[in-house]
Amino acid sequence: MSLLRRVPSSADRRSTTIGTALAGTSAALCLSLLVAPALARSAGIASIGCDGCHQGSRIPTVTLTSDPLTPAVGQDITLTISISNVNGSTAGFYLTTPYQAPGMFQAIESGTLATATEVMHTMPRAGTNGSTTFKAKWTATAATGVEFDVYAVSANGDRTNRGDGAGKGKLELLIGCTGATYYIDQDGDGYGSTDPVYPSRKDCSAPAGYAVMTGDCDDFHATVHPGAVEQCDLKDNDCDGNVDEDVVDQPYCEDHDGDGHGVMGGTTKMDCKPSPGFGDCAGDCDDRDNAVYPGAAEVCDGHDNNCDGKVDEGVRSVCGVGLCSRYAAGCTSRCTPGPPFEELCNGYDDDCDGVIDNGTNQTLCGNANSQCVQGHCQGEGGNTAGGGSGVGGATMTPNQSGTPGLPSTGASAGCSVGVPLAPWGPVSWSAAVLVTLAFGGRAARRRTAR
Repeated sequence: MSLLRRVPSSADRRSTTIGTALAGTSAALCLSLLVAPALARSAGIASIGCDGCHQGSRIPTVTLTSDPLTPAVGQDITLTISISNVNGSTAGFYLTTPYQAPGMFQAIESGTLATATEVMHTMPRAGTNGSTTFKAKWTATAATGVEFDVYAVSANGDRTNRGDGAGKGKLELLIGCTGATYYIDQDGDGYGSTDPVYPSRKDCSAPAGYAVMTGDCDDFHATVHPGAVEQCDLKDNDCDGNVDEDVVDQPYCEDHDGDGHGVMGGTTKMDCKPSPGFGDCAGDCDDRDNAVYPGAAEVCDGHDNNCDGKVDEGVRSVCGVGLCSRYAAGCTSRCTPGPPFEELCNGYDDDCDGVIDNGTNQTLCGNANSQCVQGHCQGEGGNTAGGGSGVGGATMTPNQSGTPGLPSTGASAGCSVGVPLAPWGPVSWSAAVLVTLAFGGRAARRRTAR
């Protein structure tokens, strides 16, 4: 009679079947082990087995035990495989480790053959007392966690693969360490999958792609795991069985230019995050230009990019210092500083040398016995203001109206009024009054000095 048996290839240790004539037996066995063990190791799933060929009858109970139960590094482990004879007295097996572990197998019984990574029968074996047993050894060369997977078949002896049944068993050991159980973590969020398709494994330390914590209800999105912050994304981020709970809906305004900022007075909708065509209601001052919105970077382009009511503030070129400072013409680099004046005690850099109110008391206040203090002349001769605005020590920068060398009053460009004080160009009324007072004060001091 012809009996099929499984032998390994010395080239790649893939499972094959060859026919061999064995006399004196009435059973036929075919163990289908054609899937390479490497596939199981790379996917982390025990995908090889015998049920591709042997099926149609009862599934046997397959057990795998070790002696000793808690082995040490370098100690031989005897692995015993027991297959219940539910379909007949004949059985066979294939034993391997799905994950690479530092150790090797050894065949210790006739009718079995071992390589470093697997053991299998070379001829089927008849069982007694309702089960068939096989034994093999494995020895660890370093501290490790190891899983043994066994695939077995119980045959009915009708010389075909019909009416047989295939089963499998698993055994995990920790050798030379306390170790822990780890769970596959495919999205790298620190929580392993609860999907039974991806079994856990024991090891001395976390293998690559595994986590010690489990409970991840979606192991393909790193924003989903126990304790994650619930987001508005139609997912159960915190794995509590609820979707988008605790997220807050808020109004969003119609956004025509797609910059994420809408305008009040148009269409609004309630949502927990912006949707296409809608943005926040912070007040886009030009919903036709996606470069214009609250908080945008101001650029020199003649527009109020950041919606603060000012145009090109802080980005136009400036030349000169003190009262000589001027803005460039528009957004060009063409810029000519204004003329300097006699330095007075007024809190301004009149002579454009970068220093405010520098000079002698006589030149600043028109009286050698007076003293210039924070833009005011004090001491003998009374508290004569030197044109003073009372802003002594202020830094001279052009204001937004284009006025050179005067402190900004905080007024927007739209509030400036042109005053013919050539060659300064347009100035604000408040600045014009201050300058007029300065020159008036200087003339008064000179009259007093005379």
